[in-house]
Amino acid sequence: MQRAALPERWYEELLRWFAEQGRRFPWRESTAGWYEILVAEIMLQRTRAETVLKIYREFLSRYPTPQELCKADEDDLRSFFKRLGLINRASRLKHAVCVIIKRFGGRPPCSADKLKAVPGIGDYIASVLLSRVCGIPTPFVDSNVVRVMSRVLGVTGRFSDVKEVVEKAIAESVPSELLVDVNTAIIDLAALICKPRRPRCGQCPLRNVCIQGRSRGEVKLT
Repeated sequence: MQRAALPERWYEELLRWFAEQGRRFPWRESTAGWYEILVAEIMLQRTRAETVLKIYREFLSRYPTPQELCKADEDDLRSFFKRLGLINRASRLKHAVCVIIKRFGGRPPCSADKLKAVPGIGDYIASVLLSRVCGIPTPFVDSNVVRVMSRVLGVTGRFSDVKEVVEKAIAESVPSELLVDVNTAIIDLAALICKPRRPRCGQCPLRNVCIQGRSRGEVKLT
């Protein structure tokens, strides 16, 4: 699959925009450990971050440590996730946390394969944990990141193919020390500017490098 070449340091305007307008959440803070990050990421699946925030804080107040969560009553856990929808995430979170405690001594392994072997942890969450917890810069690419970067790169096709192209483009063009910030900035750009419908191209910090933005076309992934 061919794609447009990204200009050198294409992300600089994006990072300036992110510093001024990016969203701030507790799970993004440097003080957040693997447990806080895992709780947030499972809550964030198919749910807006602003919706998650209040429940996330209440949840960690109730279960401040992974050990307490592992001992928690599942009906009580479901009461939190019921407010987010997709109630089955409660058991997935508990199972993942308990496996990390019992199998890995209370710290997630810094291996993509071992992380993805933990129930409830897929490619995206594994990449987030590798980047934010293990210090191994790894693009964390979901449908929102694919939407933004497929427009920037001017690529279309099957989602899995486009996702692979996007992951490679980010990994090859972003210095490792900036990857987490750039990746997080793309997520916020997707939420605030590069929306699925009616993207605000005129306000986008990537408008000068975006293939789709120049033509104001919409990318259609199959």
